Amino acid sequence: MLESLSEHTGFFYYLFQCLASMVGLLVVSLGLPGQFLPGIVALIGWMLGWNDDAGTLDSIGVEAVVLVGAGFLAELVEFVSGLIGGKAAGASRQGSIGAMIGGFVGGICGNLLLPIVGGLVGILVGTFVGAYLGEKKALEQRQEHSGAESSEKAVTVGFASLVGRALGLAAKIVLVLMILFYFSLELLFLW
Repeated sequence: MLESLSEHTGFFYYLFQCLASMVGLLVVSLGLPGQFLPGIVALIGWMLGWNDDAGTLDSIGVEAVVLVGAGFLAELVEFVSGLIGGKAAGASRQGSIGAMIGGFVGGICGNLLLPIVGGLVGILVGTFVGAYLGEKKALEQRQEHSGAESSEKAVTVGFASLVGRALGLAAKIVLVLMILFYFSLELLFLW
């Protein structure tokens, strides 16, 4: 009749993971690396030695490594996707650096102006503006194009950087949604 808390440890772990995934999704929408939250929960569970009588948490250490690794991979994809997008359009070094700095500053300003969705919008707008300004400056220094041509090339680089960064952000959101789906299924089948 009486059940111990250790019999429900798996349930609470998967419930915490679902909550961490939902909070992680919100944090990613702020432009911050929220995809790490489920990995942090798994690491904490592993370090605390969470285990249950049914043996459902035997692989929590492996799960922690996979979740943290997936978080780093998603961060790398986001970082590289903006660079690849800009390079595909022929971005110079200044355009690529401008895109990175612009995305960072845009994320901060976007969160200050419009919490929750402002971070994502700020990252995307900042990436475009930073790539545009960096590429425009590089083209003016090299004096390769006239004013209208350099503006057109800078807009192309800015838009390509924006598309690349948007794909990287989408990859982070998809990762967190996949983690949420996985833990929701684990919770459902454990119940």
